[in-house]
Amino acid sequence: MRKLTLLIVWIALSTTMDTQSQIIQDGAWVGQIIHRNGRSMDVTYNVQNEHNGLKIVMEVEEYGPFRFKDIRVTADSLFFVWEPSFELPCTLVRLQDGVYHGMCADPWGGYGGAIMAPPGSDRDALILDQSTFSSMTDLDETEPEPEEWRLGDAYPVGKAVKVNGLDVNYVDAGMGTEAVVLIAGLGDNLTIWEMLQQSLAQNIRTIAYDRPGLGLSKASQIPRTLDQMASELSALLQSIDAPAPYLLVAHAEGSLIARRFADLYGERVRGLVLVDPHHENQAQIWTAFDAKAWQSYWDRLKRFQSMLPGGVGQEFRTYAQIIEQEAGQELASVPSHSTAVLTAGRASDMPVWVGESQRGREVWTEFHASWVEKMEEGIHLILESGPNIHQEQPGKVEQIIRDMLSGN
Repeated sequence: MRKLTLLIVWIALSTTMDTQSQIIQDGAWVGQIIHRNGRSMDVTYNVQNEHNGLKIVMEVEEYGPFRFKDIRVTADSLFFVWEPSFELPCTLVRLQDGVYHGMCADPWGGYGGAIMAPPGSDRDALILDQSTFSSMTDLDETEPEPEEWRLGDAYPVGKAVKVNGLDVNYVDAGMGTEAVVLIAGLGDNLTIWEMLQQSLAQNIRTIAYDRPGLGLSKASQIPRTLDQMASELSALLQSIDAPAPYLLVAHAEGSLIARRFADLYGERVRGLVLVDPHHENQAQIWTAFDAKAWQSYWDRLKRFQSMLPGGVGQEFRTYAQIIEQEAGQELASVPSHSTAVLTAGRASDMPVWVGESQRGREVWTEFHASWVEKMEEGIHLILESGPNIHQEQPGKVEQIIRDMLSGN
């Protein structure tokens, strides 16, 4: 049985429309977003049919804006993709009363309910149609969740190891005398590495894991500091006898964890591959570039992320403290190990914030380049990709990892 996951939505969406887009009338549609814990949030969908596309702006209480894309409308369905900090594809079905009922799926295989009713509807009377929701998600509340979980057909079953008395889920695939350790970004679980791990594991031992409170790992009440997350990874690797030294491969905010691990356990680290890595000084970079736009985006992101429960919210609070220079000073300014920094060079067609614009990508690339220049053993590679380079171009990331392992 798949688990329901948090869904809080505000939409700003514009795309090319066909003649069927007129099915949705102009006006202020009303609705709700339903979280897995039963909490619902009131939303308003402001719909406007324009000559060059259908525009829907959905306001969720005081949160937003977050942009949507890929809208598709038929006589009985609505589809769109929301991307606050990760993509959420949403599918709704229009029932006989004209109300859309459906769900949005998150990257972890979870679902949240969504309702969208015509202008003038009684918001308080809206109730998610459970039969529609269940048919979309293939949920059966009468069946217990299986004890074993498989990350794709090519992977071994996920295992659990005790770290600070809590079960931490991990996938240990492949064989070899060296280990590649995959560290996900903020709020992500090990599934983001699926394509890359599956390929690497053909002849390299690879380990991906869910940090406490994420994926299938139990939540921890211990504050999610960089030192704590690094020590948890150390305990995991030692518990499963992973052969050191490790090559740490980390994405986005996960790079901060990888760097701190290397600071604390340097003798067990062979090198680092940092995939579009975030940095403790990035607020200074974006403030110098466009202070107003950066602050607007950052304040909006903090409001949204502060609502997230469990490990995601806990990790974001640590991340915010680092970005705002309230924590993270213990990080070495540059890694002392051999390090490959991969920068996502492609700008977004629909930038949500200044960092996704063409000039923003150039600023980010220049920052990464100047950082790598300070490293004793650093290489900088710019790839034509969005931030999830390991998913868009897993083959190139794999080759870089193999080159690092072979000393090239």
